[in-house]
Amino acid sequence: MLKPQRKITRKEIKKDPFLESVDRLEYIFEKNKRTFLNIGLFIIVGFFIINFFYDKQTQKDIDSNSALGIAVVAFDNKDYENSRFQLETIVADFPRTTAFNIANFYLGKIYFQKKDFMMAEKYLNEYVNSANPEIFLGGAIKMLSNISMINGEYEKATSIIDNALKNGFGGSSTDLKLLKIQTLKSQGKIDIARSILDEISLEKNLTAHQKQKTEELIGMM
Repeated sequence: MLKPQRKITRKEIKKDPFLESVDRLEYIFEKNKRTFLNIGLFIIVGFFIINFFYDKQTQKDIDSNSALGIAVVAFDNKDYENSRFQLETIVADFPRTTAFNIANFYLGKIYFQKKDFMMAEKYLNEYVNSANPEIFLGGAIKMLSNISMINGEYEKATSIIDNALKNGFGGSSTDLKLLKIQTLKSQGKIDIARSILDEISLEKNLTAHQKQKTEELIGMM
């Protein structure tokens, strides 16, 4: 004969650990309902704000890269005035973008070709300070050192190159050393220039261009 099931008393239900935990959580939620709702609302609003700015930055990158493409095509076609206008618009309208940095480099190059060295230095320094992307750093450093040499600031020209070598800027260190040799030669520091040239001559992996430049400098010493 089956025994009748034992009835669970109200007192035993109250002592159930799981139910007590549920009751405690419900109590905490009810007591702090407004706080929890505010936190939830804050998270939702934060998500939409982040998403909004992400979409805005993405569109900004698209627009700036499109404008840069037009400017570079004009530059390659030697339409420098149109290119300059496009590049200056990018610098004004799209700060803190990669296109902004590249536009500074091209503006520096345009003004360098126009021999407006003050403006060229301004834009080139803006680009070098960002160092992004690094692909144009070598060209920027060469132009900046040349501007210093043209202005008779030979120590400054050497300092620009040394800083680039120290920080690994400008790609090949050999190219920068060759540039430094030319700078030292212009200062009359032939012995120092020759010692660096001797070091380069011993390098085994020189490119054809570097070998040719090395030979030219040896002939000039």
